Amino acid sequence: MDQKKRTPLHYAAALKDGGYLYKVMRKSGADPNIYDCNGRPAKYYLKHSGEIDLSAMRLDTRAALKQVLHNRVAPSYLESSIQQWLRDGQLAKLEQLVLSGCGDLLQNRTSSHTDTQAFLDSLPEYTEKIDGIHRAVKEGNLGRVKELMKTKKLAIARDRFGCTPLHSAVVHEHTEIVRYIAGHYNSVLNAPDYNKRTAMHYAAAARDGGHYLKILGKAGADPMAVDNEGRTPDYYRRNAVIDLKLIKDRDEDYETINEEYLEDGPLIDSPATPDSGSEGSFVDSARMLDDEDESVERHRFEKTFRGKIDLPT
Repeated sequence: MDQKKRTPLHYAAALKDGGYLYKVMRKSGADPNIYDCNGRPAKYYLKHSGEIDLSAMRLDTRAALKQVLHNRVAPSYLESSIQQWLRDGQLAKLEQLVLSGCGDLLQNRTSSHTDTQAFLDSLPEYTEKIDGIHRAVKEGNLGRVKELMKTKKLAIARDRFGCTPLHSAVVHEHTEIVRYIAGHYNSVLNAPDYNKRTAMHYAAAARDGGHYLKILGKAGADPMAVDNEGRTPDYYRRNAVIDLKLIKDRDEDYETINEEYLEDGPLIDSPATPDSGSEGSFVDSARMLDDEDESVERHRFEKTFRGKIDLPT
């Protein structure tokens, strides 16, 4: 945020690119609900780009994307909890946050609590291992998956979109990895994503003649698991509601942004402040909508984080 309380998203909206960078940043989790000193959200400048003088500054596209990809801001109701966990040394809560796919919310933080600081110091290595597992799954590298996935916690660790490695293996159609995870880590079989959909829900959406459903069912996955919509996997077998290709494309788009846009370029120095008005989503940046308010996000957080995601301890 600059001296006029504008975020990178405000400047992206002012670019004469048909809103391309704005859309990319929004899909990556940029918060559209922050107002500048004139009381205007970023999307205002999509139609009034002339009100921001871009020629007077250097807007680094890579830096802007890096800001939103690697520095998501915790919503106010979660931020207070995080600060308490850091103060009190509640490592189980902090680890649960990481395993839920939101380890980036702990980046660049410090604590006077010795154990907490030790956890924060080890965070980059921990999150890189989780990212490495998901990357190996998506690439179909079973050997690398076996090398990295040594514990039940790592087997159930979610990416930033809420998918476990088993969800990702189904989406990217890597049968041997599906077999391996299902056969060696039964705790992940009924683990839900942010919509409470298990790998069985995803498998039901695959147009593979029920092959993945049989693999997961034989391993012990619950065919009657109910998602947030009250639907079992069989509903998605009979109705083409979940588009696995879109989920796969989403993953690939995110990787492309990371690899191509963020190879270099300095990080924009714009830390979150208490008066930023940030209400960014904790768990579902891919589905964040302009008209979602904090009460909706709070409800989603409470349902998801406080008991709805069954993580091993």
